[in-house]
Amino acid sequence: MNKVVIVGGGISGLAAAHQLLTNGYDVSVLEASSTIGGKISTVEIAGVPIDGGPDAFLVREPEMRELCTSLGIAEKLVAPISRSAKIWVDGSMQALPKSQFLGIPLDFDELSSLNLISPEGIAIAQNDLTAKDNAQDEDETVGSLIRRRLGDEVMEKLVGPLLGGINAGDPDTLSLKSGVPYLASAASLDASLVRSIQKFIRASDRNPETPVFLTHPEGLGKVVDALGKELKEKIILNERIQSVHAKDKKWILEGQKGSYEADSVILTTPSYMSSSIIETTNAKIANLLSSIKYASMAFALFAFPSREVRPFDGSGFLVAKSEGLLMTACSWSSSKWEHLNDQEATFVRVSAGRADDDRVFNLDDDELTSALLEELTRIVDIQATPIESQVIRWPRSFPQYEVGHSDKVNQIQKLLRDEAPGIFVAGAAFNGLGLSACIRDGKVNAQRAESYLGALN
Repeated sequence: MNKVVIVGGGISGLAAAHQLLTNGYDVSVLEASSTIGGKISTVEIAGVPIDGGPDAFLVREPEMRELCTSLGIAEKLVAPISRSAKIWVDGSMQALPKSQFLGIPLDFDELSSLNLISPEGIAIAQNDLTAKDNAQDEDETVGSLIRRRLGDEVMEKLVGPLLGGINAGDPDTLSLKSGVPYLASAASLDASLVRSIQKFIRASDRNPETPVFLTHPEGLGKVVDALGKELKEKIILNERIQSVHAKDKKWILEGQKGSYEADSVILTTPSYMSSSIIETTNAKIANLLSSIKYASMAFALFAFPSREVRPFDGSGFLVAKSEGLLMTACSWSSSKWEHLNDQEATFVRVSAGRADDDRVFNLDDDELTSALLEELTRIVDIQATPIESQVIRWPRSFPQYEVGHSDKVNQIQKLLRDEAPGIFVAGAAFNGLGLSACIRDGKVNAQRAESYLGALN
């Protein structure tokens, strides 16, 4: 039986292992830490499971829901009870437009009724409806698209905070084609960005009552737990792989605990870690992998006594970069999720850190907690002392898809095929940051490993 070794026990590696095991392959997952799951991390705060990484997944991408179905836990998935979000900008809390697409306003009358964009900024944005087509022939940044069609103010007060809250990135360096392909598709139907998106939405014929997000009421860690049970005998924890080299038509992985022989290898670690593993085998591939940039961020999870905290009208709020705060977004979990709504505690998740702002990593946990509590006091007037809090840090965990990213990924894939056949790379660094995208990339590379092994046999 062919042996496949997967390096990295995040959701991409686990999804790849699950598919390979289902299809009858001998598989091992080598994870450097003491737990599997990667950025899926459910912790207990005030006796309640709270996610310290992603807390939901997009419904329009099917892979995560399909995985939950195959694991027998899909029937427990729940949708948010509040969809409305706000933004802290210009020193005040403002409602986001209800008619918007990734922060792009689609109804200028509604936008004019909000105290969010200046009359001058709205006039500039409205020019999109009549301005000539100035589309770029090649890949451009998200910031370039928004600024040339809708102006700087829409970019900095709407689109920038929303996208920055998703991937801790800078839309002015984020590739439109690779970083937000959903927007790239929506922007391709008309010279006007707004009309193009409106056409895209009509063509998609999506039921507005369909949930945008789903989660597990006991945390997304339940998905990892279910995968762990299926793969229990196949996972080796606390094993950091240092290198891989070829020997007698096999791949040999050298770890801290020992050596592992494989017919095929899937590296699902962050690209800079995969770079160090493959460096002695192929420096060109290693250099390309290490050139993918990453951003760092942290979550601070709070449980406040509900009797001392005013309810928040919405699922949370974004924070504009121009405010200069550590906080980039706040998810008011007790308003967002019904299973957290009927508690003696009010649960709040605060995110901090972005691509060009590492201040949070110059503070220890107590200092960061204190600073974010001060910002919460300023923004939403929380005076209560938390019942419990916890900081979860994600250093170098959010890949940044710059212009040319897809070409770089294609080059990596070609070099692997030509110069290191049998080695594959998967994960958030390549073809999407979301949970479903990571699962999809893991499964695609599992299929590539199967095809490679099939050709050998």
